Amino acid sequence: MAKQVKIGFIGCGGIANYHFGHYDKDKNGNPKIPNAKIVAVCDKIEERANAASQRFGAKPYLSYKDMLETEKLDAVYVCVEPCAHDGMELMAIQKGCNLFVEKPVALSLDYAKKVEAALAKKKLINAAGFQDRYVDFIPTMKSWVAHSKVGFFNAYWVGGMPGVWWWRRRDTSGGQAVEQTIHIFDMCRHLFGEVVEVQAFGRRGVITDVENYDTEDASAVNLKFANGIIGTVFSGCFVRGGGGKCGIDVFTMNGRLEYVERVSMHIAEPNRTIDMKTGNDYGQEEDDAFIDAIIHKDQSLILSPYSEAVKNLQVVLAANESMDKGGKVIKL
Repeated sequence: MAKQVKIGFIGCGGIANYHFGHYDKDKNGNPKIPNAKIVAVCDKIEERANAASQRFGAKPYLSYKDMLETEKLDAVYVCVEPCAHDGMELMAIQKGCNLFVEKPVALSLDYAKKVEAALAKKKLINAAGFQDRYVDFIPTMKSWVAHSKVGFFNAYWVGGMPGVWWWRRRDTSGGQAVEQTIHIFDMCRHLFGEVVEVQAFGRRGVITDVENYDTEDASAVNLKFANGIIGTVFSGCFVRGGGGKCGIDVFTMNGRLEYVERVSMHIAEPNRTIDMKTGNDYGQEEDDAFIDAIIHKDQSLILSPYSEAVKNLQVVLAANESMDKGGKVIKL
């Protein structure tokens, strides 16, 4: 029997609870991931730490430093707000912990690159929270794009404003492109390759009735890829009456693809159509893959490694820089 992976969580809020669900018991009372156990949890809010502690029989902490100094952990999840990455990853790596970091992995590209280098030096298993890559039909979609002559694409994350305090400020969230639409940027990179130029424009003044709000209401980010493909990624957090959209529309010489994020894929060609809906629990598979990679010491099992998150961060931070400089083209 494989050894049981001992896990610690830094942050016990919303996204941590998403992962907690994958470590719960199934309807038959068996652990969903039998070879892993959450043994320690940390949150600055005592009630959240205690709730997670009771859920898993884990030891609660209010300080990640205390947790990492006290516990002997095999793996650590970092599930904190974007502005809170203050050395926790580097300390976990120094302790020899395999690492799962939720997106965006930082607001500083220099910090993210330090973490990336430390992971590589220690040869630790690592993953980032881009669960879209685990949707079951993504390989079909990626293959179709690879065999098509893509002209351009339009992509979207348009909806309402999340209610958590840190989201509404650029200095704590990074803004919508960095914190939320980064999932779409990740899928664009997954489909089309590496970005070489970024140009972006932001729009403010739509939302005027939210206290302590200072980020873009909307943005349009133009991307140029190394292979010549071009496209625009739209973000908007101002929608209040429905009518949002999340996904990617790809236009090619031989057809059109519509990806509705985490929901479905539709391909229209002259003589056929292909329709697929999500048929798997992609979030569960993401966490399963992390544990399997640790047990088998096989980084290749991870579809969304930390290094990919760093590349995503570079793109969205370039978008912010371009917005702040009036649409200046940023070369990567």
